[in-house]
Amino acid sequence: MNDHDIKNGWEKINSYIEKNNIYLAFAAFEEAIKQSPDYEVGEQLSALQTSYRYMLSYMAQGMEDPQKEKIYNDLLKSLYDSNDTYCHNRMVQSSPSMYIARQKDFGNAAASLNMVYREYATELEHYKLYAEIPDEDTDKNKAIELCRNMEKAETRLFNYVWTMFKPGQQECEQLAAIMKDAAVPMHTRILLLSAIFLNINTFFNERLILLLFDLLAFYRDDNEMSMRTMCCLFLSLLRHNHRAMLHDSITSRIDELKHDQHMTNALQLIVMQYVRSCNTDNLTKMVRDKLLPIMHASPSIIKAFKDRKINPDDISDIEGNPEWENFLEKSGLADKVKEINEMQMEGDDVFMGMFSQLKSFPFFNEIANWFLPFHDKHSAVALSPIANNRLMINIITNSRFLCDSDRFSFCLSISSIPEEQRNAMLEQFDAQNEMLDEIKSVAVAGNKATQKQIITNYMQDLYRFFKLYSRHSEFANPFEGNLLDFTILSDIICTTDNLLLIGEYYFKGNYYEPALPFFLKSIEGSEMRQPNVLQKIGFCYQRLRRYDKALEYYLRYDLFDGDNLWNIKHIAATYKSMENLAKAVEYYKKAEAMAPDDLSVCLNIGHCLLGLERVDEALKYYYKADYMGTPDDPKTLRPIAWCHFLQKNFEQSEKAYVKLINSQNKKSDDLLNLGHVRLAMGHVKEAIEAYHECVVMLRGLSPNTTNILFSNLLNPDRKYLEACGISPLDINLILDIINYKI
Repeated sequence: MNDHDIKNGWEKINSYIEKNNIYLAFAAFEEAIKQSPDYEVGEQLSALQTSYRYMLSYMAQGMEDPQKEKIYNDLLKSLYDSNDTYCHNRMVQSSPSMYIARQKDFGNAAASLNMVYREYATELEHYKLYAEIPDEDTDKNKAIELCRNMEKAETRLFNYVWTMFKPGQQECEQLAAIMKDAAVPMHTRILLLSAIFLNINTFFNERLILLLFDLLAFYRDDNEMSMRTMCCLFLSLLRHNHRAMLHDSITSRIDELKHDQHMTNALQLIVMQYVRSCNTDNLTKMVRDKLLPIMHASPSIIKAFKDRKINPDDISDIEGNPEWENFLEKSGLADKVKEINEMQMEGDDVFMGMFSQLKSFPFFNEIANWFLPFHDKHSAVALSPIANNRLMINIITNSRFLCDSDRFSFCLSISSIPEEQRNAMLEQFDAQNEMLDEIKSVAVAGNKATQKQIITNYMQDLYRFFKLYSRHSEFANPFEGNLLDFTILSDIICTTDNLLLIGEYYFKGNYYEPALPFFLKSIEGSEMRQPNVLQKIGFCYQRLRRYDKALEYYLRYDLFDGDNLWNIKHIAATYKSMENLAKAVEYYKKAEAMAPDDLSVCLNIGHCLLGLERVDEALKYYYKADYMGTPDDPKTLRPIAWCHFLQKNFEQSEKAYVKLINSQNKKSDDLLNLGHVRLAMGHVKEAIEAYHECVVMLRGLSPNTTNILFSNLLNPDRKYLEACGISPLDINLILDIINYKI
């Protein structure tokens, strides 16, 4: 049985338990044990099944048991625990995962938490004692060696805490003591906090979850520890939502949490940051697809730097140059940068795409380093070329937009820059010594980072590990959870306001599919308190092309407010998309009565009437639109030209199409239709010229399939040409003439 099969079997049984399909859970468990026997777990399973059958027998006989619910919940807990043990035992036998490899290392060394911690404490003491010696009496190489020994012991402690399987009460108490010991460096305690979370994320553990609650209370007034602990607690409960609810010890602590406004406010921030983290892939794609193409497609941007004698490395030069600012506006780059900056200020992870390329350093082969808080005493920083540049170190340390792993990435990447370029960059920083005092004062004044900043950076660190670590597939990704199924914290998380806030976040970013479930959940049983949400639900469905559902919600809102112009226009547009043109006209005319000068309404009425083959009426609306808008606007001139063709007003149609093909908005369809008009007028030679020019435009779109594209354009119009007296034979001959020209 390979690692994949083991985890699939484990998840399958857990899924049955979660859905209360206990019969199927027992059946699947028995089948698994038949294939890979485990005597001890088999005995546990047999005892549990016997107890469950007794329980069912009592109920079948009509006997009332006041302890039934408790007995049932205890059964579920025991079944979960047995499944964990069985899965773990199978993994020990055959899994190549890092988790099992680390466990075996400690097992072979007969290690205990006390032993591993003592090793760390010893190395820490050696490092601290040497650090107290005056600099002139120390050997830098010796200092680095002691630092690395301490870091190795720290990493070993992290790995032990992460891989403890079902730690006992004594180990958990000792771990709690370590986590509360002020003599242990804060960065180490923060690192171990991530190890505790990683342990729970692998296998549920009641004691460790309760430890997180204890740490939350202990560090209540310490933003750094309390916010990170709250993040770990949130993700742990999300991962094991159903299972945690079976434990009164956990639910009682959650009840206490609900009455702590300070912590519930923090939890609200975590929920929104979780949503932003889950949306990181979409954001990275947006940056890649919207911002980078502008840069790559505009070599004139770089040229403009040179032409205007602007130094692109000096942002003050750019900001002080109105001509350059105007150039940015015209290129579209300024708007995109502004949009991305606003997202960054809100906590969106705009650096993920860039820093994902900087996680290949050997430093990140060690799991612990993904969770390590950045500090300048770490050997990776001490050995970096920027180690003695206090200004740059302070900038990196205090940058609110960089998470810890990205700070390490930045330092490591500088080491890979060619020495000449690196020295030039560092000299620029050294030349700005007057900024150093300001940076230091900011660092001191802002030493206590805001809750939101800590949460944002920590969640980004976690997201990077579960997304970018080279063996991330070995870990369950907590960012794939479903907030709407998060029942254990639903009183705090799934309030109407929160649901709307999450829905609005996705909606604002045009992510309509993920926005829908939150909007839908928010109106359950109370849609009239938030009627505008009905419109947003309708709009989401409309953009997802689920027009029947869009219409349902637009019409539901219409019952609430039948005079809402926006809603009426969208009802009309939805009917139009559903090709119910008669109903579309009905609603567009309602909109017209409310907004007689609305150009888009006028045009859409014309389009629908044209689709209904009410050409005379359509033409009137197109002329009205032409009068209201800019004369000879292609939006109006194009349908006017086509209407004249259908009415066999060929000269007027030809004049309109000539205007279109002489404009900057010329389309291949305009040339095609001009060919139709001239063919109907009997001007075959001129018609072929227009058709051929159409082909030339199409060739630019698809050189290898131009004839197919042209045929696909012309064939749907055969009925109109035949109505003008053009025979099917002549149409076929025209097509072949064009094909030979191609």
